[in-house]
Amino acid sequence: MMAVVVIAVACAALFYGCFALTRERVKPIKEVQNPLKEDLKDLFHNRPWWILLGAGIAALVFNSIRDGATVYYFKYFIVEENHETVSLFGLSFVLSGLYLAVGQAANIIGVMLAAPVSNRIGKKKTYMWSMICATLLSIVFYWLDRDDIALIFTFQVLISICAGSIFPLLWSMYADCADYSELKTGNRATGLIFSSSSMSQKFGWAIGSAVTGWLLAYFGFRANAVQNEQAIQGIKMFLSFLPAVGTMLSVAFISLYPLSEKKMKEITEELEERRRN
Repeated sequence: MMAVVVIAVACAALFYGCFALTRERVKPIKEVQNPLKEDLKDLFHNRPWWILLGAGIAALVFNSIRDGATVYYFKYFIVEENHETVSLFGLSFVLSGLYLAVGQAANIIGVMLAAPVSNRIGKKKTYMWSMICATLLSIVFYWLDRDDIALIFTFQVLISICAGSIFPLLWSMYADCADYSELKTGNRATGLIFSSSSMSQKFGWAIGSAVTGWLLAYFGFRANAVQNEQAIQGIKMFLSFLPAVGTMLSVAFISLYPLSEKKMKEITEELEERRRN
C-alpha cells in the first residue's frame, strides 16, 4: 500500500511539473481535415513509417520478453527466496522487484541521454548503436551465474539505459515521418501517424507476452515446481538470447530508415518554401 502511495504522489508531482513547465514554442501548422480513407492510403504508402513500425514492435518485444520473464528468472534460477530482501527508501524489495525498479530508473537515464547523443551523431545512429549494445549485453547475460548478483544488476542497468534511449528517438522519428508525408502527399496526417504508432506498442507488448507463454510451455516449465535443466536453460534464454532476437530485428529495420539528418534538413527547407508560397 505504501509503495502505491509513493508512486501516486510521485506521478502527480511529475504530471503537474510537465504541465506547468512546458511552453509551446512552435507555431502550430494549420492542417486541412482529410477523409480517413485518404489518410490511411497516404499512411500505407509512407515507407519510413513502416520501417519505424517494424523497429518499434521488435523493440517492444525485446522489453516485453525481458520484463515478463524476470520473475521466473529470479524464482527458479537465482532462487531469490535464499536471499534477504533489500530495504531502499523505507521499502523492502525482493531481488526481482529491485531488478525491475533498477531497470526503470536506468530507462530514465537512457531517455535523458537520447537527446544529447542523437544531436551529436544523429537519431538513426543513436538508435542503431543502442540496440547493438543491448544485443551484445543480452547475449553475454546468458553466461552470468546465479551467484553473480552484482553483475546481473550491472548488466540490467546497462541494457536498460540502451533500451530507454530508443523510445524518445522513435517518437521524434515519427514526427519526421509526418514531414515526409506532407512533402510527398501534401497531407501530414500527424494524428493518424502517432495513434497508429501507439497501437504498434500494444502489438509489441502483446506479441512479447504471448511468445513468453508459448516458449515457457515449449521448454517444459511447470509452475511452483522444481524445474528440469531444459526449463532452467529456457528461462535463462528469456533474459539473453530471446530478447536479443528482438534487438537484432530492430537494428535490421532501422538500418533501412531513409530519413537522415541531412535528408530531414532538405525536407524542412522545402516545406518551409512551400508554406511561404
